[in-house]
Amino acid sequence: MKYASVSVKFPVELDTEIERFLDETGIYTNKSEFIKEACRSHLRELNDDAAITALRLEQLLAQAEQSHQSDTEIDADLTALGEKVDADELERAVEEAREETATQVYGSDS
Repeated sequence: MKYASVSVKFPVELDTEIERFLDETGIYTNKSEFIKEACRSHLRELNDDAAITALRLEQLLAQAEQSHQSDTEIDADLTALGEKVDADELERAVEEAREETATQVYGSDS
């Protein structure tokens, strides 16, 4: 596996908290392993989030309008996204986003 180097600056307090956790638990061999797993875990959470899926769908559709991608390729991408989505969760996420937008645009009395 190839690796990329990433430079990250943490507040000293967060670094200290991570170091303390590593010392107290011994779960991870080093800070790098802890951070990689934290990133993997967060990506899994984000990829399972219906609102993120809706955002990806929106971005995909916007890109499709501007690209030279065939309808077949677009349909395949949309189908792959659709297989990851629970329709009820997506509907709730869209409704919540609409309500939030309405509140931001029209105020809380709408």
